[in-house]
Order: sequence, then C-alpha cells, then structure tokens
Amino acid sequence: MRQYVKGAARSVAVAVVAIVATVAAALGATITAAVNLAAIALIVPGTGTPNPAVPPQGTNYMQNAVAYYIAPKAPSCAVFCTPEPVPYIAQFWPFPFPGWGGLSGAKWNVSVASGVQSLNDQIGAVDPADDIVIFGYSQGATVSSIVKRQLAQDNGGVIPDRYSFVLIGNPNRPNGGLFERLAALGTVPILDATFGQPTPTDTTVLPAVNTTDIAFQYDGVADFPKYPINLLADLNAVAGFWYIHGTYLAPKGSDPATATPYGYTVPELEQAIDCSHSPKNCQTYNDTLYITIPAKTLPIMQPLLDFGAATGTTALIKPLVSLISPVTRVLIETGYDRSNYGAPSPFGLIPAINPITLTADLASAVGQGIHDALGDLGGSPTPSAPSAPSSPAVTLAAATATRNGQAAAKPTATDPAEPKASQIRGSIAASAKPVRPQSHSPANASVTDTVTDPKNAIGSLEPKPAGAAPSTERSTTTAASGRGGAGATAAAA
Repeated sequence: MRQYVKGAARSVAVAVVAIVATVAAALGATITAAVNLAAIALIVPGTGTPNPAVPPQGTNYMQNAVAYYIAPKAPSCAVFCTPEPVPYIAQFWPFPFPGWGGLSGAKWNVSVASGVQSLNDQIGAVDPADDIVIFGYSQGATVSSIVKRQLAQDNGGVIPDRYSFVLIGNPNRPNGGLFERLAALGTVPILDATFGQPTPTDTTVLPAVNTTDIAFQYDGVADFPKYPINLLADLNAVAGFWYIHGTYLAPKGSDPATATPYGYTVPELEQAIDCSHSPKNCQTYNDTLYITIPAKTLPIMQPLLDFGAATGTTALIKPLVSLISPVTRVLIETGYDRSNYGAPSPFGLIPAINPITLTADLASAVGQGIHDALGDLGGSPTPSAPSAPSSPAVTLAAATATRNGQAAAKPTATDPAEPKASQIRGSIAASAKPVRPQSHSPANASVTDTVTDPKNAIGSLEPKPAGAAPSTERSTTTAASGRGGAGATAAAA
C-alpha cells in the first residue's frame, strides 16, 4: 500500500513539474516573441514643434502618434513600441504662425536639412538588432521621405526589412501633396524651398509594403486639388489647411481635452484606417499603402457652422449646410484625380469630366442633401455617414514595368487585424526615452551651423546630407455641430 502511495505521489509530482515546465516555456516564448516584435519609433514632428517630447507643444504628441497611427499600421509596433523624439529646427520662413519662426525663422530647406541630419543621427544610434519605425507629420513627413530615399540608395535600391514608415499629412504625397502639386517650381530661391520630390514608392521587393501614408480628405497640405481651375476646390483645400491639417494628433499641445482629429473619435479613427473595415479608404501602390480618411464636414462649410455655434443659430445653419454640402462635395471632387495616389501628379490644366456622370452625381447629391437636412430638422431620416473619396478602392501596380525582378503587386484591399488605439495608449508615455546625444543640437543650432549645403541636401537627395526640416500643423476643436473642427487656433504643430 505504501509503495502504491509513493508511486502515485511520484507520478503526481512528475506531472506537476511537467505542467510547470510547459507553462514556463510557453511564457518564455511569448515574452521572446513580444521582445522580437518590439521596435523603436522615431517621431519626426511638424513645423512649430522642434521637439515632440517637450511640453507644451509635445504634450500627448508621441503618445497619440503611436496609439492613433503607428501601432495600428506598423506590425513591429503592434505589441510594444518605444517612441523617441527627433528634434530639429521645425520652422518655415517667413510665415508668422506660432512656432514657425516668422521673419527671423529658418527657411524651409535649412529646416528640413536639420531634420534629415537629426533623423540620421537617431537611426545610427539604434541597436542594429532593433526594428525602426519612422513617423513623420507634415514637414516631418518631408524629412522622412528624404531619408527613405537615402536608405534605398545606401542599400542597392531595397530598404532592409527592419525599417518601416508611417506618414501623416504628407506634403510630398505623390498625388495630393501640395509640394508635389507645385513640382514645376523646383527650388524657389527667395523661400529656399524645394518643391517636387514625391515620397518614393520603389524601395522594396514587391509585393512587400513598408510605408503607410495617411491623409484626411481635403487637408490642404496632403490632399490639394490637381486642377486649380476649380476655385471651389482650391478654397476648400485652403480651409482644410486651417481646419484639418493640425488635428491629426488631437488633443495635443495646448488643445482642449475635447479636441479630436477633425471630428473623429478614437474608435471612429480606428475603423477609418482599418482597411478590412473601410476598404474604400485604402489604396496600395508598390511599397506604399495610402489611406484617405473621409472628411465629415467640408472645410469650406466649417466657418458657417462656427458662426452658428457662436450666435446660437446652429438649428438654422446646420440644416442649410447639410442641404448644400453633398452638391458642393460633388463639384469639389471634379478638381481631383484619385485614381492613383502613388503616381506623381503636379497641377493639371483642365479635368476630364463626363457630363452624364456628373449630372447623375449631382441629382443624387440633391436627394442626399434633402435627406440630411430633414434629419437635422428633426424629421425621421438619419444624416448619412461621410462619403469615402470617390476613386475605387483597389491596389494599383506598375502594370507595364517590373522592379527588383518582381512583377507589380496584385490588387488587394484588406489589412491584417489591427490593435485598438485604446488598448495601446496607456502604456506608451512611460516607454518614451529622452532624445539620444547627437553630434550637435539641430533645435538650437544657427542656420549656418546646421547645414553646409541645404540645397544639395534637399534638391539632390544625396546619401546622408547634413540637416533637415519639420512640418506644418495647426489645431482645431470639435464643432458644436459634432461634424468637425470648429474655431481653428494658432497652436504649434
């Protein structure tokens, strides 16, 4: 009997040890996988924010960048991500917006060059075993685009897999970015600003994608009309700069706590950039996934909504805006060509408009406007959801050419499951590290100290130029109408 008990006890002990060992091995594998998936996110801010880790401009800046855009779109940051700031001059002479420098500020190419050098310094300080996500906002996206081209040049045309890019409000978006629309200007001597140079899309072996480019529809910096003859579209884009461009990371800096990315709550933003949920917002070309988030409100209508909120006449103004917005949107869209966001597209002369299609679209828009206005007046209809950009949501590939021995990418309109921003944001702030030591401090350097040849650094994109620059951002709060940004504030980016 004793021998039986001893044998049973021994068997139980062996089983317990085996279970503990199995659990420990599983935990070890999970932890190892999490470590392997961790990455360094280098945050390159926009104009007016020389250091995204320093308040007041840097309040919530890196935290929201990771939670809203990096973690959902960069697989190496899906489990854990350490954001680190990339400080630089971040000014744009001669514009007098807060933080931009005004008449005493650095010119665009000098500022961009300081950012390029700072970003390269940061990249060089990262452990070679770590993955790197480069995040650029507005002028910071210009900096990131230049470094992306340099990395491709330094590696035989193919950027190593450890690098990925997330760009928002990108002035160099090939189709829509204001700097590419103005490509014919080249380098403007007085401004010392170089236009053109679209973000490259040929830096991977297809069908690999290493870049996500996110823009709000009608953002005047990243989604400017192709055909300036459409003055209505031009005015709407100018309003988009004021009301949309600075809100991607809201609330940040001195924003009120209720500020949102142009009227989108965090859950709504999660769905808008999730291509499996919102495929019409997504388009892939070569190495880049383009996401265009529909504007809930036409920026050109936002002053009317602000006026209604300020005068207590929202009940009158909002139905009027709802009535005319659909038709106005159709007319504005005739100023765009959304067929391929990856094709460099400077300004065009006259759009090709199909009168039959336009007539049908206008007729449908009239009905939609009546429907939405009745909803605002308290009738039974429910106001419609924002319309996705009008081009088809397909993947576009270079059909007539091959690259790196690979055929052009095949169409796809879906994305892997993505983590929720609300699941990520809480653990990010504690993981942010101080900026690493650099060869000099671009944020404090003089123009002459920062870069020896800014034209070369920006114009020819030679590998490892000295210097770099920031981006253009402003801040808005949610309108009383609940449809978008209300009064714009002159907050720094």
